[in-house]
Amino acid sequence: MNDRTQNDHDEPKALEPRDGTGSPLRQAEDALRRSMKDLEDVKYALDQSTIVATTDRKGTITYANDKFCEISKYSREELIGQNHRIINSGYHPREFFQEMWKTIGSGHLWHAEIRNRAKDGTYYWVDTTIVPFLDEQGRPYQYVAIRHDITDRKRVEAELREQAALTRLGEMAAVVAHELKNPLAGLRGALEILGRRMTGEPTDRQIITEMVARIDALNQMVQDLLVFARPTPPRMAPVSAGLIVRATVALLSTDPDMRGISVEVIGVDTDAVIRADPELMKAVLLNLMINAAQSMGRDGRVVVSIAEADQHCLISVADHGPGIPEDIREKVFDPFFTTKHRGTVLGLAGARRTVDLHGGKLRFECPPGGGTVMIVSLPVTTRT
Repeated sequence: MNDRTQNDHDEPKALEPRDGTGSPLRQAEDALRRSMKDLEDVKYALDQSTIVATTDRKGTITYANDKFCEISKYSREELIGQNHRIINSGYHPREFFQEMWKTIGSGHLWHAEIRNRAKDGTYYWVDTTIVPFLDEQGRPYQYVAIRHDITDRKRVEAELREQAALTRLGEMAAVVAHELKNPLAGLRGALEILGRRMTGEPTDRQIITEMVARIDALNQMVQDLLVFARPTPPRMAPVSAGLIVRATVALLSTDPDMRGISVEVIGVDTDAVIRADPELMKAVLLNLMINAAQSMGRDGRVVVSIAEADQHCLISVADHGPGIPEDIREKVFDPFFTTKHRGTVLGLAGARRTVDLHGGKLRFECPPGGGTVMIVSLPVTTRT
């Protein structure tokens, strides 16, 4: 008997299986559809919570998900076709990436924490896992990078390290102040007596004067160290942000070293009220304005602006100088680090410490066109 039936036109018709499972081809198609659906579901889940990118074997980006674009601030079109050097922050040594390529190039998974740089110049940290996809010969033909944003965690870790360092600094400062203060005072007094008794050349007396000035500078450094490590708690009170800015600009205008510097104030009529110690906050802003003026030399223009955003008052001090070089941007808030010959307390480190005590933040931006913008962010309390 023939194993197929025939229709009215004697055309062959294959027998359909009678067990209700469908043909093997149909089963394979269904399985493929389920697998594709599972892959789409996994991709969707990753895209919602994870930074994902794929590259070819040479490292050229072939796919970037929305999270990657969001954190890097590059569009998908800007990323695809580039390699990951586009977000290289310069933080990690060359050997770091050489080890990465050695590992993934041999077909092994690689995991590390990386600091990257976004398009706008800001930095972010990611916990990174790179998975190589291998061909039939066991050679990588594609890499998938799966990352998680850990910027907040790294910031908290840095703050904890800084607190521990400040505690040690405070202990050291107390010892230094105790050991140096009295001897320095005695040395200064002796030099003054010698200077008054001198009857020789004026240049000899000038040497004594310079030595006294250096002792005074050393005394001030010891005092600054004590203030920084063990700051006096601010005397907080509601105060107009505009009033503090106007008072600070007035102080700057009386400084003979600031002649030729113009100050433009924007938004000073704001009704924003902050809780602050007015004298400490004026010292912070004066420090920032002096730094801005010194970055431009004579005849520069400092722009001070006040704005509000997300229940915070933002006081910005901008200059049109050369900006902060990339190689020192990570150091500008370090104690004793400065490129200026003037400043208060311990430069920007002291300014940031004071702002922190007010529950605020001090940060900076370096616009592409040059210059530096220092931004003090303080919580707004009430409105006048």
